[in-house]
Amino acid sequence: MSEPSEGYVLRLAPGCRLNAPGGQEDLLLLPEGALRLKGPARAILELCDGERASRQIVEELTRLYPTDDPGRIETEVMALLSRLRDRGVLESV
Repeated sequence: MSEPSEGYVLRLAPGCRLNAPGGQEDLLLLPEGALRLKGPARAILELCDGERASRQIVEELTRLYPTDDPGRIETEVMALLSRLRDRGVLESV
């Protein structure tokens, strides 16, 4: 798994999008299907807008979840970004 640099600016790859907010469950729609999103995954992906670097995404999640351990947030966010980038869901700008 390739670890994205903290300076990478990420966005959803062509053909990938989030379902409309407020549905029964959060989904990441892919050309070959869909991924069910759990926990803060939707919030993380909404921040992958092609303007924020990975470090900024981690900082924003740390602000959104101030009672959680910042180190754990960073580890989990970077792991999710790595997995999705490896699957071709995210691309570097």
